[in-house]
Amino acid sequence: MSGKERSDTSSLRGMFSVRGERERKLTTSMSEDAATSISAPAQGSAPKPERPTVTQAPKGSETLPAASRPPIQQSAEMSPLASTVMREARRELGSDSTMQQQLASATKTEVVIAQAVDRVIKKRGETLDDMERASVIIALQKDLVGWGVLQPLVDNKEVTDIHVYDYKTVVLQRGKISETTGLSWPNAQAYSTFIDRLLLRLGKSLSTQQHTVDASFSNGIRICAVHESVCGQRGPLLCIRVPRMSEVSLDNIIKYQVAPPLIVNYLATLIRSGLATMMVAGETGTGKTTLIKCLATQFGTDESIVAVEDTPELNFGHPYFRSLVSRPPNAEGVGEVTLQEHIKTTLRMTPTRVILGEMRTPFAAEAFLESAQTGHVGMSTIHARNARETLVRLESLLGRAQKSVAIDIIRQQIALAVDSVVWLIREKATGKPRIAEIIEVGHFVEGVIQVRPMFTLIKQGVRPVWRVDSWNSNFAEQLKNDGVNLSEAPAELTFGDGGSDGATQKGRR
Repeated sequence: MSGKERSDTSSLRGMFSVRGERERKLTTSMSEDAATSISAPAQGSAPKPERPTVTQAPKGSETLPAASRPPIQQSAEMSPLASTVMREARRELGSDSTMQQQLASATKTEVVIAQAVDRVIKKRGETLDDMERASVIIALQKDLVGWGVLQPLVDNKEVTDIHVYDYKTVVLQRGKISETTGLSWPNAQAYSTFIDRLLLRLGKSLSTQQHTVDASFSNGIRICAVHESVCGQRGPLLCIRVPRMSEVSLDNIIKYQVAPPLIVNYLATLIRSGLATMMVAGETGTGKTTLIKCLATQFGTDESIVAVEDTPELNFGHPYFRSLVSRPPNAEGVGEVTLQEHIKTTLRMTPTRVILGEMRTPFAAEAFLESAQTGHVGMSTIHARNARETLVRLESLLGRAQKSVAIDIIRQQIALAVDSVVWLIREKATGKPRIAEIIEVGHFVEGVIQVRPMFTLIKQGVRPVWRVDSWNSNFAEQLKNDGVNLSEAPAELTFGDGGSDGATQKGRR
C-alpha cells in the first residue's frame, strides 16, 4: 500500500468509532512497528487430523463502553459541479469495457479514473480546483473498487453489521450495539449507484417490482437491499452482515469463545455419528449459519450432502456437496420454486444429509421434518428464544401445514425427526456469540416430548461459565468411542488461562 493510500485509509478510519483512546494508541504503535520491519512469510501448517479434538482456549477480551469511544466526525458534501463531474465520469467508466478491465488492476485504478475525470471536465468546459478534483478521484476510486466508502468498516474486525439508512447516514454494529458514523456518499445518486454495483456483482437488481434483494458473496458477506419505493422518508436501505470467523473450523469455535472445548467436541461427535438431526436456533445475527459451517467440517468425506436455501450461504468445502436455491415468482407471478419443492427433490438425489438453510415457512418445515423421519439426517436453522421453545416453534409451523392433524401426532413427528437443539445468543455487553443451551430430544411419552438438558450458559461476560446439566446422553456410545467422557466432566465449564481443557472444576452438585 502506498503512503497516500495509507493516509487516506487512516482518515477514513477516523470517521467512525474505534474503541477509545487506548485502542487508538495500540493501533498507532502497531502501524509504526510495521513500517520499520518486514514480516517473514507464513510457514505452511500441517494438515488437521480427520477427527480433531480441541483443547486450547484463549483469554477473553475486554469490551470498552461506548461512552469511552471518540466522537464521530462528519464528512463534507461535494459541490454541485464536483458531483456532476463524478456522476458523468462514473457513467463513462462503467460504459467502457476496456476501462473496466483496467480498473481490475490496482496499479492502474487511479490513473484510469483521473483520465476519465479530466475528459469530463474538458468536455464540459468547466474548471475544478485541485482539491475538488482530488476528492472526485478518491471518491470514484473507493466507489468503483471493493466496498467503496464502506471499506474501512468491512476491514474493521469488530464491526459485525453495517446499516445504511440513506446516502448520508451509515450506522455500524459491534454485536448488538449500534453507533452512528460520519461516512457518507456525495449525494443520493452516488449511493444508489453503489448499491446497483454491488447487486450487479451478484447478478441481481432492485426495482419497484423486485423491491427487496437478499444475497451473499462467496466470502460469506451477506447483503439485504430494499428499494426506496417501500422505505418511507428514507432509502434505499442497505444492510451488510460481515462474518468475523475467518476460517470455519472447530478450533475457531473455541478461539471466538462460542463454547468451551467439551461442548464443541460433544457437538462434533453428534455430527460425525451421522445419527443426529440438529436444529440450530437463535435470533438474527447470533451465528447460526456460521456454527453449521464449522460443524460441517466433520462430515465424512464420502458422504453426499445437499443444501436447500433461499440465499446461498453454506458453500461447504466438501467433494460431494450440492446446493438447491429457491426462486421467487417473476413479474407475471410464475416461475416460483419453493424450499419444500427442493427438499422433496433432494430425496431423489440419495443424500446422506439434507441441510435446510433456514426454516421459515410451514411447508418447508413439514418437508424437512418428513425427510428426517424417513432416515435422512439433517441440520437446519430456526428463529427461537430458547432451546425448549424451538420445539414449540416447530409445533406451530407443522400445525399450520397440517391443520387437520392432532397435536399429539405433530409432537410425535417432531420427536421422531429431531435429536438435538442448539440455541445461540449474542451477548449485548461483549458482542460475542455464545452457545447458550443444548438439549437432546427424546421420545414422545404421554402427550409430552421428552427432553434432556445437556449444557446451559449461566454466566455471561469476559469469562463466561456453562453448567453441565447431564452426564448421560442418548449418544453415550458414540461419545465414548470419540473419547468425549461426559461422566468425567466438571459441574461447570469456562475458558481457562491457557489450560489443557479450558474448564474449571467446581465439584459435582
